[in-house]
Amino acid sequence: MTPEQKATFDLKALVVQGAKISWEIPHAEQRAIERDVPKFEAERIVRFGVVTRIDTEPTGQSRWRISGSDSDGRPVDVVVKPVGRTLRVVTVIRTDR
Repeated sequence: MTPEQKATFDLKALVVQGAKISWEIPHAEQRAIERDVPKFEAERIVRFGVVTRIDTEPTGQSRWRISGSDSDGRPVDVVVKPVGRTLRVVTVIRTDR
């Protein structure tokens, strides 16, 4: 199992356990608005997408890049920081631009 597959498994487990999706980082909401991705679409991608990249900060904190598509079929990535049972949205990226 690759690290991305394991992270996807962990993500799905968090979602099933009722993990909170947090928008407390202002940058994330700003990028979602700028990139025309409604919050509910980004949250759906977090719940049902696949982890395609893992970055680790110098502090050891991981960031997961979750890939999916919106209801119009546009590819969208959502970057989250898993913190306990909370998934903090860091940014939203439209990958078709």
